[in-house]
Amino acid sequence: MDVESVERAEEQLDLTPSPRLLEVLGDLPYKPWQCLAELIDNAFDDFLTDPDPEPQNRPTVRVTLPKASTGDEHAEVCVSDTGRGMTLERLQNALRAGYSSNTRYGHLGLFGMGFNIATARLGHITEVRTTRAGDTDWLVAEINFQEMRSRDSFRVPLRREKKDDPLAHGTEIVVRRLKPEIRESIKRPNTASSVREKLGSVYSYLLRSEDPVPALPDSDLAGRGFQLYVNERRVKPRLPCVWSAERSVDYRGRKISAIQTIARELPPAVACMACGHWHKIETDQCVECGSSELELRPRQVRGWLGIQRYLDATDYGIDFLRNGRKILMGDKSLFTWENLDTGESFMEYPIELPANQGRIVGEIHLDHAPVFYQKNDFDRSSRDWNDAVIMIRGEAPLQPEKARKRLYPENNTALALLFKGFRRNDPGLKCLIPGDGSKPLHQRARDWADKFRKDLPEYLDDSVWYQAVLEHEAIKNGPPIPPPAPKGSDGKGDLGRRTGLDDESDDDKPKPASADGPGDDSSSGTKPEPKPKAETEEERYKRYRDAARILSGLRGDITVPNLGKRSITVFETREPLSATDGRAVPCLVRSGQGTAIEVYVNGTHEIFREYGREPRDYAVIELAEHLRTVSSSKDKITVLAAEITRQFSDQRITDSALRERADSLLDRIRGLLAPLASQHADDLWARLPQQGKLFAEREAARTEPKLDWRAATETGEFAAYLDASSIGALVKARPDLLLDGQVFATTWSNWSDEATKARQVGRVARLLDTIGEFLTNNGAKGRLELASTRLTLDMLDDELAQSE
Repeated sequence: MDVESVERAEEQLDLTPSPRLLEVLGDLPYKPWQCLAELIDNAFDDFLTDPDPEPQNRPTVRVTLPKASTGDEHAEVCVSDTGRGMTLERLQNALRAGYSSNTRYGHLGLFGMGFNIATARLGHITEVRTTRAGDTDWLVAEINFQEMRSRDSFRVPLRREKKDDPLAHGTEIVVRRLKPEIRESIKRPNTASSVREKLGSVYSYLLRSEDPVPALPDSDLAGRGFQLYVNERRVKPRLPCVWSAERSVDYRGRKISAIQTIARELPPAVACMACGHWHKIETDQCVECGSSELELRPRQVRGWLGIQRYLDATDYGIDFLRNGRKILMGDKSLFTWENLDTGESFMEYPIELPANQGRIVGEIHLDHAPVFYQKNDFDRSSRDWNDAVIMIRGEAPLQPEKARKRLYPENNTALALLFKGFRRNDPGLKCLIPGDGSKPLHQRARDWADKFRKDLPEYLDDSVWYQAVLEHEAIKNGPPIPPPAPKGSDGKGDLGRRTGLDDESDDDKPKPASADGPGDDSSSGTKPEPKPKAETEEERYKRYRDAARILSGLRGDITVPNLGKRSITVFETREPLSATDGRAVPCLVRSGQGTAIEVYVNGTHEIFREYGREPRDYAVIELAEHLRTVSSSKDKITVLAAEITRQFSDQRITDSALRERADSLLDRIRGLLAPLASQHADDLWARLPQQGKLFAEREAARTEPKLDWRAATETGEFAAYLDASSIGALVKARPDLLLDGQVFATTWSNWSDEATKARQVGRVARLLDTIGEFLTNNGAKGRLELASTRLTLDMLDDELAQSE
């Protein structure tokens, strides 16, 4: 476009952040596909709310990623859509951090942060172009986060460019000067295909055409028909490979379909469009935030649960969606029963051989339930989530015998019915498992599923799998008499005649898949080794705690508006942390029993290891987000994070606060030193410098005037009055006593090189000397010096052989 076609009007956009801080957006742990999804969400929101879509033009989003051959200076990410475009006012609001024109319900973009997080994480410069049908210009804004912060202004220039086609409409977002780690990740040869695969799963429902899954009986769950492209290749929705709803098994005289639909209408409720609070009674004003933006909203739990045509160790579980986007994929939490009153819990599925392989899947739409800002989980402490869980799996155990023992009535929810009918993996008609007459064909069934994913026509319905079920029965028992074929099949028949199902009186004892063991049809002919039992949630968190220390200064009670007192413990663990969908995350928060809340921070995460971010700050942000959601607070997350920080006095880095913390840390060291001093009193006293002896004596006289000081030097009680420098002197004099996990964790005796031993000793002694110097220096200290002292205290705290 030539210069004459560009109008450079003196216009500006005000992007003053509200309510988040732009400085931290680029550091949030979003993967590239998540950043793209945030931008795609905005486009899909526009499609979903368009009251008059153009029937001839299908809603389309195109994502362009740099290729491996693209030079770094030319590498950019582009996301464009065929939506309605934006007005000037809407463009300005869309670019403001924290602003959201979306109401709390009915949209994918919920928090007004998606655009800012995504673009700041991807790169440094973002250009947004948008126009509506009938407009004469493109509105073009360029956002440079670094430049905005450097000049302490969030106003960016707007320019207008003439467009060739007045009917053109849509929005285009281009991110340039990609961050190095993002650029290298995106340019890898397999990134585009992996992004397509991930987005195909996340947006499976929205990308489906009408009635694309003949196995599902309800066409309302078919999809919306949106189109999405990555590097000009269409993103295919990942369709469920499930048995037809016409297939069924018998359980104690009851026919159980392989697909169970769920359609539970809940009473409509008045929802606050500002804070999300649901009201049980009619009101003109939100009781939580005072907003008058109230709307009577329908509430329902809808979807389906079904049986996959193959077993897999990981590829099973329930997907939970909100407004068409999957928030949880393959979630297995509903397969574990838990008594909230007693804390008793146990995994109920899968429990049959082959070990740890399941096939119960499903898609549940929870459009009214709250989710976290990263859209990676629902707020599981919310009433809406817990009500949905009860509707889907019930309060009683799935296993009838376990339910009876605990005085529950038999569980007949949709999940319980599938569990009863399909929990076992015996080949043949009674469990719908392909077999060869003697053993199940699990691997072959998975191979056929791969062909289903490749859209091979003969594998799209369940006929191939079902034929293998019938052939197993024919070899073993003679051919069954098939009833009429299900709708959409190739006429190979339905279930036919069963041979009977064993009465399941013992729910605890796993049963073999056949007389010859679990079996398979791998080329080697050998039986697979049993896979280890799946790790429970409690075992996972125990593993995190076993490799953790309590993060100094972030343990205690805090008071939260609308929630009251909460007991907080923050663990810094060396174990990688995983979200419910398996993604690595730097932080996790978990509600314990009563008022207890645990926050876990992976201290080895790259955001701390390579970018120098403070684990405490991320822990507070994670905790603030959790408490904000649980309490339905209207406060900004930064306000809540500040309030939490203020209630942990050890987080202050004032001179007085650091002195308090240093004194507390030295008291812990003295406590660890006390038993050693009692055993080696004469030697340790003799090795103290004269100045250290005088300090200890004066300190003892000040705090314990009745103490027999001479006796204290003989019994080792003097250790309770040593200053930091004196303890450092003892480290240098007797590392064999104080190191190797006795007082300090640093190793010493197992090193043979004397220079290495000296470095080990010197590192601990220097930390103590630094703290000693800080405590004796009463002069004014700058912010950087105070921050350096805090880091030294952190390092010394990490050195202790026994932490709190």
